[in-house]
Amino acid sequence: MISALLGFVLRVVLTIATVVLVLGLMAVAVVTMLFVIIFSLLSGKRPKIDASAFRRARDFRAGVPRRPTQEPAGEVIDVEAREVPAEAKRVD
Repeated sequence: MISALLGFVLRVVLTIATVVLVLGLMAVAVVTMLFVIIFSLLSGKRPKIDASAFRRARDFRAGVPRRPTQEPAGEVIDVEAREVPAEAKRVD
């Protein structure tokens, strides 16, 4: 009987903790959304929502190869390194 009572109490405590956590996260989301809306209204700028991660994930699941993030450097020039003396004159 005590074991069943302790199990019930633990289940109730965990349920309450879960509800509090979910409501807290929802409150944080609502406050953040209100802050962004008020800030965009006061500044006159549209909020920029970066959804590129969702596009990358969708492309990854579809098997689309990644696009290069940088253009190729072009022509590569090989030079011979040389020591510069410490008392060399600086050109500004």
